[in-house]
Amino acid sequence: MSDITVIKRLLSDRAQQVAEMLLPQGRRDGQEWRVGSTAGEKGQSLGVHLVGPKAGVWTDFATSEGGDLLDLWCAARGVTIAEALEQAREWLGVTRPQPYREPPRTFQRPAKPECVRPKDAVRMFLTEDRNIPHAVIEAYCVGEAGRWMVFPYLRDGELIMVKHECIDPDAAGKKQIRSSKDTEDCLFGWQVVPVGAREIIITEGEKDALSWFAYGHPAMSVPRGGGKGAKQKWIESEFDRMDRFERICISTDMDTAGEEAAEEIAGRLGRHRCFRVKLPLKDANECLMEGIDKTLMDGFLKDAEGLDPDGLRHAADFTGEVVQLFYPEPGHHVGYGVPYGKIADKISFRPGEVTVWTGSSGAGKSQILSDCAVHWISEGSRLCISSLEMKPAQTLKRMVKQASNVDRPTQEYIGLTLSYLDQGLLLYDRVGKAGVEGLLDVFGYARAKYGCDQFIIDSLMRLGIAGDDYTGQERVMFKLVDWALLHDVHVHLVAHARKGERDAGVQGTDDVKGAMEVGGNAANILAVWRNRRHEEDVKAAKADSPEWHELNEKPGVILNVAKQRHGDFEGRVGLWFDQETYRYHSSYDRGSWSNRHYRIEQPKTFAAGEGVMF
Repeated sequence: MSDITVIKRLLSDRAQQVAEMLLPQGRRDGQEWRVGSTAGEKGQSLGVHLVGPKAGVWTDFATSEGGDLLDLWCAARGVTIAEALEQAREWLGVTRPQPYREPPRTFQRPAKPECVRPKDAVRMFLTEDRNIPHAVIEAYCVGEAGRWMVFPYLRDGELIMVKHECIDPDAAGKKQIRSSKDTEDCLFGWQVVPVGAREIIITEGEKDALSWFAYGHPAMSVPRGGGKGAKQKWIESEFDRMDRFERICISTDMDTAGEEAAEEIAGRLGRHRCFRVKLPLKDANECLMEGIDKTLMDGFLKDAEGLDPDGLRHAADFTGEVVQLFYPEPGHHVGYGVPYGKIADKISFRPGEVTVWTGSSGAGKSQILSDCAVHWISEGSRLCISSLEMKPAQTLKRMVKQASNVDRPTQEYIGLTLSYLDQGLLLYDRVGKAGVEGLLDVFGYARAKYGCDQFIIDSLMRLGIAGDDYTGQERVMFKLVDWALLHDVHVHLVAHARKGERDAGVQGTDDVKGAMEVGGNAANILAVWRNRRHEEDVKAAKADSPEWHELNEKPGVILNVAKQRHGDFEGRVGLWFDQETYRYHSSYDRGSWSNRHYRIEQPKTFAAGEGVMF
């Protein structure tokens, strides 16, 4: 963007060069450029600040003229502000901003409307009912055609469009409005705006523009009222002419349509220079009719609020949320935990975050994530799993064992368990490589239609990125983080560890394989380490022997919470793995871990030798 505010800053950054170019006969005197006048002759009367916060500000002490470098450009070159902006852009080498434009279309110029200067019904309506002075009506060239007000939209002396509004409502009490067909949308009231004006008021209706002018402030009206989208198509035609204004005061109606119009206009013309005028009544004309005086109206303009973009907020706006983090209300959902008692209250997978699960090949990172997923469903989460390394049926086989706590459940029990999982689980049926854009499209659909709030991607290297493509991995991680924040969900990403040796030890934050940005941008990193030597020692020991019991008192898996950006706990916890049910448990759960309850309907019968329902 290179509207007037940007051009002013760029010129101020090069104040001496601009002064030398515009006034070459001058000379530097300390921190100022000195010259006789804007005509450029030698002398001392005019000084231009060259450095500091006032760089570019100038004053001619002989005439009391002054301003910024654009004002100086206008005075020295004898051009309008619009022409000065164009010349400054060319001198700076800045590209002129362009708005979104639909395919070009040909506009017609309307015929001159059949009307007279207001003298009867329209004049009485505007002056007596609406309190608009006759001089203001004349300035805006308002016409009268019977009981219809005629508003000519003039620009540079040319008639661009015409709008008629009846002073009488229709039978349903609604306004009667007609606009010229196939004409260009533009602003109403250009003829009252001074050539050098840097500030303008935009209103939602012609009578409001007239009212602001009655208060002494030039104002223009949008052609098609409040609202967004096509309602504000005038911006396409007026975009280039609007870049001369440093301050655009949006005085649309104080209702929903007015707010929508203000957002649309500010979003397209630049929030940094748009300000929302807050009025005590619906619009400027109602204020004029109710006798609100000029001093108050001037104050409303001065106090117009900036239209900051969504997400830009003050610290105090977050008071309630911060208090909630210190003192959470009972039952308030701040994320999902793990089913392992020792750290159940020490880690939380919160909305708007990405967790990386890492570990060497075969360590069980996908398996423990699956065990957690079953637990999350019991907590009310809805998950969408993209296991690009395993077919959905294989993923569900593992989850059925974990949910049912049975090694080989009956067919009936399998169906009941899948029905239970179905209340909180969707699977993306694709194995192999998948691009992140397509995957996020699917996730977005699952979020929108089914309300999924957690998503699992297994794994990073299946997203179509080469192991040495660190730029691609970085780009994918940024997309996932942005997407999680945008949709207020949690994303779990499985990523292999750099250390692949069996005895390499427990991995940490720096051991995630690939670009450093993968781990660096994750909110949490959980590393799963499998003690294979311990497993071999257990197998080698005689069952039920003292050595066997002693070995089984030690965990065979370490879950390392290597990073938790928004939590207080980081550390390791030992876990025991049950080969039959694929469940994990911590030391806190050893007496009750097999009784982890999920609300699966009791099957009618079990085959001989099968586990029983808890």
